[in-house]
Amino acid sequence: MNEDLFFKDLDAHRWDLTVFDEESVEKQPVLRVGLVATFYLVDAYLPVRRKHIAEAFELYCNHYGDKLTWGYMGSEEVITQEFCPSTMRHCLSYIQSDGYSDSASFMWSSQQGFEHPGEYMFEALLPVEWFERIHNALSVIRFYLPLEEIKDNGAGGIDKLIFDMCNILRPLHGSAGLGIQNSYELQNYQHIEYDLLENYRGLDLTLLIANESWRTGYTNLNWYTYIAHHWVRKLGTTEDLLKQLDDVRIGILPYEWGTIFRAGDWPALGKADIDPRPELYVMVNEVIKPLRVSNIGSLHYGSIAGEVRFNERTSNLWMRRFDLPKGSPKHQPTPLYRRLSAEEQQRLNTDNKILDDFLK
Repeated sequence: MNEDLFFKDLDAHRWDLTVFDEESVEKQPVLRVGLVATFYLVDAYLPVRRKHIAEAFELYCNHYGDKLTWGYMGSEEVITQEFCPSTMRHCLSYIQSDGYSDSASFMWSSQQGFEHPGEYMFEALLPVEWFERIHNALSVIRFYLPLEEIKDNGAGGIDKLIFDMCNILRPLHGSAGLGIQNSYELQNYQHIEYDLLENYRGLDLTLLIANESWRTGYTNLNWYTYIAHHWVRKLGTTEDLLKQLDDVRIGILPYEWGTIFRAGDWPALGKADIDPRPELYVMVNEVIKPLRVSNIGSLHYGSIAGEVRFNERTSNLWMRRFDLPKGSPKHQPTPLYRRLSAEEQQRLNTDNKILDDFLK
């Protein structure tokens, strides 16, 4: 997959990936596919962790703050307001409130109102200390970007953003890539989400409210999957991972607090009737799935009027969508993309130098 093929594939399915409410006169999407990044955090009530979340929000604003127009702050009482530089400063102060006595939540979007998702959005749900301790709750940070950001800034720009965010936020786990951008009216469109995820296996569905079992393993594998270092150590060293994922198209990006796995230079749609198990997603999945949560719970509420939505069984089947069937042979590295050893690289450099000297 290269840039041209990615955007050609995207354009071919673009109208399947944006959903409008037929009864609405506003003609705004109620659900769309875009870039979605989610970070699940523990102990985010600590002052230093609240400070990190403020830094992450400020980083997002440095890149995309001019796109944000509206949102809210508040957990007990939600206060909606326009977004401007003074609002941003107020929010940075609000984020760093006392997590031992106060929960915090906020959302800033490029779209006015709760009925439609913004192409640009940053939101957080930060439980108070006692609630996390008693209920094993996780703090969740999530942001949206339009797919055009990959085209405008290249995959390398997304690489750096995800790397910087992981360094700041220190997530227990999380993912980023093609995902469903939904509004606060998401319950109305869960049956459409289900249909989209069945037809495009490379899409992700992330939730702002995490299940307590998500402390025991990662839940989402996407273009980028990031996992804390104390879990990744169970898989071996970075050198061990490079041997297991012997394909130069797969990025293994260690940082101080964990490891980021990138399944290719470009994300995959994974159209169910063409490419239901994208090769690089499957390769990453086979290596890291021992760290996966055993039961993700239910991602939807189940069917309420005959329409199909996720329940616990189908949610767990969806989470395992990149698993190979039992008895399948282990994936063998493709010689064309095999990683070169240090000795092989040195020999190649020597041969190239000899050739360059000969051609002078």
